[in-house]
Amino acid sequence: MTRNLAVAFLVLTSAAWAAPPKLSPVETTLGPKLYRDGDVIEITDVRATSPQLEQGDTVVVKGRVRLDSKSAAKLCLYLTQTKGSGSEETDAAQEASVASGLQDFELKTTIKHRGVLHLTLYDAKTGRPFGGTYFGTAEQMKGIADWKLDYYLKD
Repeated sequence: MTRNLAVAFLVLTSAAWAAPPKLSPVETTLGPKLYRDGDVIEITDVRATSPQLEQGDTVVVKGRVRLDSKSAAKLCLYLTQTKGSGSEETDAAQEASVASGLQDFELKTTIKHRGVLHLTLYDAKTGRPFGGTYFGTAEQMKGIADWKLDYYLKD
């Protein structure tokens, strides 16, 4: 009987360990942003494992993107590190191919380093960024309020 209880305990606890993290709505503030004429990224929903949007949190961002300046691009949910080496591992859930026009998106990441999140459009051919927006907590956005994104508009 004791062995059966131990097996039942292991089965129940292993299921809890395997459960995905609980995501809750998070209030975010927009930070620096810059787009080419006709392009825009609109964030409609941010959910995360904590409202701090910090290292270790899983984040899901939903929204709409309008692409008018190019026929195709890659929309990415990335993190600009404020501490660390700057190198960042990525996975497929952080990126979406977008075509000219308006479309919905959903991107997901786990924050692996200290930094600030951004949604950025990258040229499908060259890989160069050409528009985007930073977002996060009000405190995070205060810390980067003076960041310039002029390089988005350089060809």
